[in-house]
Amino acid sequence: MSALLLIETSTRLCSVAVAIDGVVVAEHEELDPKGYRHAEALNPMIQSALSDAGLRVRDLSGIAAAQGPGSYTGLRIGLAAAKGLALPWGIPCFGIDSLQLIAEAVRESVASELPIWSAMDARRSEVYSAWFDASGQRMSDDLPEVIDPTWSARPVALAGGDGVDKVLEHWPHLQDSGVRYARARHALAGALRATGPEHLATWEPRYLKMFGQAL
Repeated sequence: MSALLLIETSTRLCSVAVAIDGVVVAEHEELDPKGYRHAEALNPMIQSALSDAGLRVRDLSGIAAAQGPGSYTGLRIGLAAAKGLALPWGIPCFGIDSLQLIAEAVRESVASELPIWSAMDARRSEVYSAWFDASGQRMSDDLPEVIDPTWSARPVALAGGDGVDKVLEHWPHLQDSGVRYARARHALAGALRATGPEHLATWEPRYLKMFGQAL
């Protein structure tokens, strides 16, 4: 039996899921539009999801967590929880790109042959973004982008993520999927494709470089 714990804390939606043999069997989530309660909410949600699945931490075959880009605080909390659970039992951990999770959420929500543009709000007129094809395969690296008038010439695409709202008026050919947040279950595809576990001593969130600044 393969049992995976999935964690998504890169946005205001704190989400946990458990998958057994490639099928999601338990999910818990909490959305706080005004702030981040991940530090208080995450560990109880993990325990509830494991209990719903009839598992203990020691039963897990792996833990997959969103590793960025996204909220600095949320990402640190998610990776710290994954490491804390994994270390005592030698459980392998897998970092999943947060924009990849959004693309998976869009694919789940809308049947389309259009390329997918995933975008996370980076405040002001900025977004973190990446392109994926209709099958979810990556077409670009994760990029920090500043919205400008030239975006009006961008091609037709299907979009998801909490960075979409600020872009729509600048990109007339962008089709909004309605997806704003990915959930932990959307990390399953990436976890199943992972080629190897993270080294826990060096595993850190991937924030992306700040706009015009060094980290």
